[in-house]
Amino acid sequence: MGKQEVPQQAGLYGGGRVALAGWGAAHDLVNMYLAIAQMADSELTQEEQRIFMRKFGQWMPDITLEQFEKIWSEVLSVNGQIETEEARYAFYLQSALNIAQFMGGSKDKLKSIVRDLVDIAGADGRLHDNEITMIKAVAIAYGLSADLRVNANTGRVELTLKDAN
Repeated sequence: MGKQEVPQQAGLYGGGRVALAGWGAAHDLVNMYLAIAQMADSELTQEEQRIFMRKFGQWMPDITLEQFEKIWSEVLSVNGQIETEEARYAFYLQSALNIAQFMGGSKDKLKSIVRDLVDIAGADGRLHDNEITMIKAVAIAYGLSADLRVNANTGRVELTLKDAN
């Protein structure tokens, strides 16, 4: 796989350039959560990790810790092969589309995924412009409109989601 290519799994992506053996929804979810936690500030805080793990466990309760560690390692390996932020962002968006397919297009589930991204992004008490852009991009991909702001009184990130139609 070339350093500039965005990894793709032929089965889910329809004619992708690269097949990732064993790549599935759990990988895509880890990729999305990792991207939102780390791409904006290149740091994964303890609080982000805690929320990340809790959210992942809610969606993938049958994944053992050993399986998660293998998935985590595979996602990190693939991300490590992607040199540009643009390609990494495209990989994040592809994972978001794969999750939409995995969720069967359920608006309620997709709204929950967007809320998860907000919770992970806001776990460090800050909301970076990159995180806002990434969350809004996923919302748009899911047919939603997202309004994000930090509540000045509580310091918490607040999200308003609506159908884009």
